[in-house]
Amino acid sequence: MGTWARRGWAALCVLGAVLGCASPEAADPRTRLVLWHSYRGAEVTALEASVQRFEASHPALRVSLVSIPYDAFPNKVTVATPRGNGPDLFIFAHDRVGDWAATGIVEPIGFWATEPLLDRFFRATLAPLVYRGQLFGLPLAFKTLALYRDTSLAPTAPASTEALVSQAQAARAKDPSVWGLAYELDSLYFHAPWLHGFGGSVYADDADTVALDSPAAVASVAFVRRLVAEAKIIPDEVTSALVTTLFKQRKLAYVLSGPWFRSELDGHDGWAVSPLPVVSETGLKAKPFLGVEAVLLSAHGQHKRAAFELMTFLSDDSEALARLTEGGQLVANRAPYDAPAVAQDAFVRAFRAQVEDTVSLSNRPHMRGVWTPMKAALSQAIVHGKAPKAALTTAVQAIERGAK
Repeated sequence: MGTWARRGWAALCVLGAVLGCASPEAADPRTRLVLWHSYRGAEVTALEASVQRFEASHPALRVSLVSIPYDAFPNKVTVATPRGNGPDLFIFAHDRVGDWAATGIVEPIGFWATEPLLDRFFRATLAPLVYRGQLFGLPLAFKTLALYRDTSLAPTAPASTEALVSQAQAARAKDPSVWGLAYELDSLYFHAPWLHGFGGSVYADDADTVALDSPAAVASVAFVRRLVAEAKIIPDEVTSALVTTLFKQRKLAYVLSGPWFRSELDGHDGWAVSPLPVVSETGLKAKPFLGVEAVLLSAHGQHKRAAFELMTFLSDDSEALARLTEGGQLVANRAPYDAPAVAQDAFVRAFRAQVEDTVSLSNRPHMRGVWTPMKAALSQAIVHGKAPKAALTTAVQAIERGAK
């Protein structure tokens, strides 16, 4: 750059400063907090409104919301945050908490989290955020499974698996084109209610000892195999698209699914949802996995106290009520479910009841190696008739090899 060009550039910079043309970033004296999320639609609208209320009540702070695609989110957090390019806090599912805690990406918040603060939430939604005795993050929303039914085929919610099977068989006997129950048979996530209902678990202890070939686990798989091969109430080739199609065509009495299934039911006005039944063979409730969406504090952020103020604001009961009514989230706070506008919603009531009978999806890093071997085992045993014990033992061996 020549002498005159340099002088001209310097003059423009001075003029810009005099005229107030500096960037908004430099001119804004407020402390800036960066919040990453992957929300879309009504959820992001509700989040934006909440952030606006936070800024109005905290004039010294401003919040930059950054949307990150869900599939890219874990890797972006893992790579960017330790280099100082990450957010001050972020919203994501709890299943990565173990990874991020072990690598120092997220900050434990036990120092700030008082009992009155934690009392806002269902206790079940706090457990998934605990890793090695420390609390990481505050829960915002939860997801789990419940039992949808076509009320013309199954008029009443079954209290037990015996009643479920009986109603499903009756509907099928009346019309052989109708199926009794459907869900993704080869998914451990969807099989979990039966696993827990038969007294089983993924892990035997806190040392990553896998218990997926225990007698209880074997019994749970054998139970579903009987529904497919003997009772013949479940189709053996099931996809999520087929489940939706059958249910909307009124060719399916029951569906095991989560709150997301509601969005698939436009045009179907004869459905209801209820908590899962008791497993008749054991007297135990069928308990699905519980997943929690939480706001997490970056260990590399520069404004941790201010970021924690935003965390507590977003998880306040009034903000949770707004996210429930405006964003359609099943929030982790207890109080909003008593609000008159919510208490009459049968859909919300069903999932609010189900959250009390769930099992936290493990947040330990080891869990990521469980899904694929179990997918193969469930397919082999339930769909293709391989002995459940043999299929599950093969899966456990594969999990253990992958962990070495």
